[in-house]
Amino acid sequence: MAGDDIDKKSRTHEILQAAQEAFARHGYKKTTVEDIAERLGMVKSALYYYYRNKQELFIAVIEHEVVLFFNNIRCHLDAGTSVEQKLVIYSQQSNKFHQDFHNLYNLTVDDIFQNYEGLIRVRNKFFGNNITLIADVLGTDRQSAGIDVRATSKLFLYMLGGIFQGYQLEKKTVPDGELESFVSIFYRGLHR
Repeated sequence: MAGDDIDKKSRTHEILQAAQEAFARHGYKKTTVEDIAERLGMVKSALYYYYRNKQELFIAVIEHEVVLFFNNIRCHLDAGTSVEQKLVIYSQQSNKFHQDFHNLYNLTVDDIFQNYEGLIRVRNKFFGNNITLIADVLGTDRQSAGIDVRATSKLFLYMLGGIFQGYQLEKKTVPDGELESFVSIFYRGLHR
């Protein structure tokens, strides 16, 4: 029984990888379940054993990307020696994730509305996990005693998101120097 779980987990990972590649190459609308099954050497009906439809598979791919982001960001944060440096690292890695995600999936409005409920669920979980991550970073700072670290983390993420969105609208990547300046202003402003 345990071997079956390991096999299913391994196969699920392969499916998510193949689906991610198909969605990235063809876009959501043009990718079919048949395309994904073919990449895996499976028949379409076998793929339905794992995922009921293309929307469910797409949301699973997005959720998998989020898990990879958090695994990656935690490794990078360990390299930071101060709270401010960890916030810079977080901002830079988050910028990279948002840019890669946007370039990879380049979703249309129709794609978003077709998957709206699932995307909102993933977005809310992603945002909540980011609040917790930033709150944990801020909570290690003795100077942050007395501030509401969750509310501060939420504010930090909204401000950072605004920076990302502004650059994304211009089809540009946020320069690391601007992220460092933002973090410096934000962090030092907390302690005035």
